Amino acid sequence: MIQTNAVPQVTVDTWPGLALPREEIECLLTYLAYKTQRPVTFRKYTPNEGYSKTSISIRIAVADGSDSSSPVGQIKLDGKVLELSEYQARVTVDGDVSSRNQVVDDDSQILGCIDHNRIIVPIEFTAADNEAARKALPYIIERSIDFLDFSVDGKLLIQHRELVQRYCQAFVSGVKKHIAEREQELRESEYESEQAYYKIIECERKKPIIQQELEFLKKLAEINEPRLFRVQAHTLVELEASGQFTSIAVTDTGRLSATTTAITIEHDGWRFPMGRYVINLDLSGDVVIEALDSHSNAEHPHPHVATDGRPCLGNIRGDIPKMLGSMRIAEALQVLHVFLSEYNPDGPYEKIGHFDPTGEYHDEDESPCDDCDERCSSYCIFDCGNNDGQYDCQDCYDYRTDYCYLECHYNEDFSRFKPCDDCEDRGTEHCCLECEYNNEWQLYNPCNSCTRESCESECPFYAKCQETQEVIENAVGK
Repeated sequence: MIQTNAVPQVTVDTWPGLALPREEIECLLTYLAYKTQRPVTFRKYTPNEGYSKTSISIRIAVADGSDSSSPVGQIKLDGKVLELSEYQARVTVDGDVSSRNQVVDDDSQILGCIDHNRIIVPIEFTAADNEAARKALPYIIERSIDFLDFSVDGKLLIQHRELVQRYCQAFVSGVKKHIAEREQELRESEYESEQAYYKIIECERKKPIIQQELEFLKKLAEINEPRLFRVQAHTLVELEASGQFTSIAVTDTGRLSATTTAITIEHDGWRFPMGRYVINLDLSGDVVIEALDSHSNAEHPHPHVATDGRPCLGNIRGDIPKMLGSMRIAEALQVLHVFLSEYNPDGPYEKIGHFDPTGEYHDEDESPCDDCDERCSSYCIFDCGNNDGQYDCQDCYDYRTDYCYLECHYNEDFSRFKPCDDCEDRGTEHCCLECEYNNEWQLYNPCNSCTRESCESECPFYAKCQETQEVIENAVGK
């Protein structure tokens, strides 16, 4: 009995400029995973990316419209010249590439660089679906296998120390800034307390709270890398290594920015690729979410995120500020990652069907009338096959307007609605002599209720009566 090794997992990230079919890339990565018995990930190259002890990373340098790219023209592999498209350009990556193990073509052009267990491809072969891409990527991968090195403990230790130090420094800067802000607030409160009695009461209420917070913050700022910061720094490093986020950065002001990996929402038996997001938040609890990948059929970045980036957090709205206030930043990021990965059909900014790139998903809760330009028109009410009785004449935007009375062919001769209904001028001289709806007395004829035996010229309706009679006689004569 022949025993075969299981193939480790392969992960392919996609981006707008990726032209090669995903299936072909997965097939190529499966070969590498089988040969090395290691998981393989494939995505865009980013500077200062960390290392992994267990997996292989293939990173494609992508131009993204930057000035750091230059045309290549062609490469030569095993004596064959392969033409590259204008999009398959060489991209400048971080400076120490030349010192790494390299894969070159017949003319010594650098096609790939092996940095321990990372294979960096400085030419954006994936920007075009052509023979050059299909030849170059297998060529690079096959020749990189012998250079792979998983002895990265030293690299990981240095990386871990740098991240912890950077996070701690950023947290300290944020706390000092917060101290200055609170001291300014305390001074302003003391000044305002001298201006009015109610300000005195407000200040006296706030002072002990602010002073207590200041004492705590000052003690915290005096400690070199306090345990609270170290715990958060370690937790953020572990969270970034978990694969949910590609990067987590803290500014000098204490504001945090975290970029997710590609997110997929599973709903109603369908998978909706949402792409990547940047979560921006600060210690005050302010949350802004930005989409890095667009959706051609959607106006919002996410079903539950407004166009200005403000999320509708629902029942977790009050939890995020509490987590940030108690320095549980990693926990807040995990909660927001779950929020972005789920869909609630009750009251989204935009239905999930708009995020289906295939356009095949049908949401039973979404009416075709929602975005229809003809909704509540006469066509909608009488002719449209999608109107199953939910709209009638009372919903029409021309209901009881001049169009309804004079032009709508569904109300000819006022068969459905008469303008006289509830009209206060009915039967008055205005009704019989001036109203455009009763210009031929087709709605109200004052002569029908007249008790006189013959018309008299003094009657205000005499002249109109004669005109109407002549019209009737001419019509009969014809």
